[in-house]
Amino acid sequence: MKLGFIGFGGAGYGLAKGLRQAGLPEILFYDRMQQTPPFAEVIRRHAEELDASPSEGMEELLSRVEIVISCVTGAMAVSVAEEAAPFLRTGLIYADVNTAAPRVKEQVAGIVEPAGAGFVDAAMMGAIPTFLHRVPILASGGSAERFRLAMQPYGMNIRVIGPKPGQASAIKMFRSIFMKGLLSLLIEMLTATHRYGVDELVLGSIAESLDDVPFLETARLQMTKGVVNAERMAHEMEEVIATLEGMNLPAGMSRAAMEKLLWCAGFGLRERYGGELPNTLAEVLQAMEPAAAPTP
Repeated sequence: MKLGFIGFGGAGYGLAKGLRQAGLPEILFYDRMQQTPPFAEVIRRHAEELDASPSEGMEELLSRVEIVISCVTGAMAVSVAEEAAPFLRTGLIYADVNTAAPRVKEQVAGIVEPAGAGFVDAAMMGAIPTFLHRVPILASGGSAERFRLAMQPYGMNIRVIGPKPGQASAIKMFRSIFMKGLLSLLIEMLTATHRYGVDELVLGSIAESLDDVPFLETARLQMTKGVVNAERMAHEMEEVIATLEGMNLPAGMSRAAMEKLLWCAGFGLRERYGGELPNTLAEVLQAMEPAAAPTP
């Protein structure tokens, strides 16, 4: 099997490195920056290290491979697909691993599939330098299963989650709300605790609350408790914001939390449940469906 990369930066190089170590005999690539300093030197060095073959352009690359992985940036995903479209053919698999919104992946599929190629929305769910080609990948789209089967002999960790372009990337986007949001909360909290020398005490207090509770149960408890007590919690966040601003520290995450809690309070779930807590996460989410949403 011949595999090609559109883009041979950090992610493309990391995937290619792992695949070469796993025994993939030939890797080709085309990168728009392969002749542009200072990127050209890095790309050349990586290509020599992996014995990967550069192509002069998109047409040459696509004429020589059976699977091509678009590995650029989310902002470039559509333009790269448009550049590739005239040279795609029936049977070729076009896998887009770029971090992009679901609608972008749907747009790329709309370019690739009419040209005859199979499309895969591939969302990488870990760090390439850590995992290389074994990075966990969620895949969706009409050719996701073909892609999984083709790459399985080389140890790629691909899980097919559905037939629709955008499904895999949607999971990554929604997961990022939590993962990036958690980091942002830690930054806002710890820059404040450090001023008072109470980092370990605050972190220890949070650990006492969370360490012994499975994550799914934590999610249920936080949601069922939060929707009933959202208004009170929002007013408490006003004091948090005032404290941070008094310390001349940014309070963006705390302000966002207050606004989200006030939005949640607008559903009137405290009154609906009479102050008692709903039992399940599904019950809470159903009560917060758009038909029941408060007017902004």
